[in-house]
Amino acid sequence: MKRIKLIIGLLCICIASACSDFLEEKSQDEVIVKTVEDYRELLIGYMNGSNTYSMLYALDDDMRIDDTRFSAVRDDNNVLQHSGCFTWQPDMWEREAKLPDSYKDTYSQLMGINAVLDGIDEAIGLEADKEMVKAEALSLRALYYYILVNLYGEPYNYNKKALGVPLKLTAGLVENGMARNTVEEVYTQILKDLKVALGLFEKYPKQRGNYQMNITSAYILLSRIYLYMEQWENVIQEADKAIKTAEGLTDYTAFAPGAKFYMTTYDHSEVEWLWGYNLIIKPFAPSEDLLVRYDDKDMRLALWFSTDRLVVLKKSVESYSPTNTIRISEAYLNRAEAYAQLEKLTEGLSDLNELRRHRILDYQDISLQDSKRLVEEVRLERRLEFCFDWHRWFDLRRYGMPSISHDYKSKAGMPWVRYTLREKDPLYTLPISTVMMKNNNRLVQNASADEQERIGVTISNNN
Repeated sequence: MKRIKLIIGLLCICIASACSDFLEEKSQDEVIVKTVEDYRELLIGYMNGSNTYSMLYALDDDMRIDDTRFSAVRDDNNVLQHSGCFTWQPDMWEREAKLPDSYKDTYSQLMGINAVLDGIDEAIGLEADKEMVKAEALSLRALYYYILVNLYGEPYNYNKKALGVPLKLTAGLVENGMARNTVEEVYTQILKDLKVALGLFEKYPKQRGNYQMNITSAYILLSRIYLYMEQWENVIQEADKAIKTAEGLTDYTAFAPGAKFYMTTYDHSEVEWLWGYNLIIKPFAPSEDLLVRYDDKDMRLALWFSTDRLVVLKKSVESYSPTNTIRISEAYLNRAEAYAQLEKLTEGLSDLNELRRHRILDYQDISLQDSKRLVEEVRLERRLEFCFDWHRWFDLRRYGMPSISHDYKSKAGMPWVRYTLREKDPLYTLPISTVMMKNNNRLVQNASADEQERIGVTISNNN
């Protein structure tokens, strides 16, 4: 009976989420999830995801609207689809019917991951294969809860006792909904999942290049979680392990300017995992505030962006392929920031300079005597290195939620209107959509939902 219920549940999940090609190509009657390989294929679908987090590009300060890229024949729906996020509106989810509901979609992903964890022990196959699938699933669950709690809970270093998100750890349905756990409780579960996963990963040879999370990517993610928790010694410890198990940084200076280069490929030694699918669509473009911060000899500027600086080339190889990465460069920067916070300038500078030597032509190592200045340099490097990789919004939150502004227009010919997100603005914690609030009567809404409509200030009437 347990297996029958599990199979039916997985079918419903896959139909709802369109999770993987191997299930899409078969009729419902033919789908029977019973072997380790079945579960592995199912899990791959939940690793790739969909356009769930496209709004992250619209929230931070790395993105702008370029009005030269509006369609000449229609209002550009891509802007309208993200306008509520781009202008930080308290009803952002209700304004745009086509905007993916990240809360709903992430819990759909988690349901499938939990179904894998619920059933993998009974699967047909070798114990080693079961444990690897379990390690991958636990790592992925940790990742999704990290995203959820940083969208809908206050920053850990600001108020860890604030409400986070409900911790749903099995695939079974729960009557009458679930209450929200605290931010601290969610982080505790993330740590638990990653530590159990790493205990399993460590038993077997490392795998890389198969679109599945591996031991190094799990170490990197664990170091990231400790970074957000400001547990600096633990950041260093886990980043050390990541770097020791990695293949090393990719040397961007070995590429010619204008060379065909995509970040999202295992051909680069530093790429540990490819996942997710999110493209940056016109008329959105990289902000000038981001672009001017690259050194003229920085090969990221030459390789990651089109010559007119309007298109982000690092995001994709081809249609519907993964567009996000977990890379070993993060371990270097996580560790560098932790060293700087502990006033270990020599070690922190070593990591920062090592990364920059692999990015900037003719780079000369810098030397600093101020740990606060080193923190600033490392955080600048994070912005340059992880632009459009879903780091910046979450980093801004843990940096103290500074005030940022966006200039907005919905189509060519309209005036520019400036919207400002205040320092420590309630909208740094996103509201939960009305649909999800109605679906779970035990949810408590975030204060951001009670904010007044954001009204911008007209700054230009130029076309």
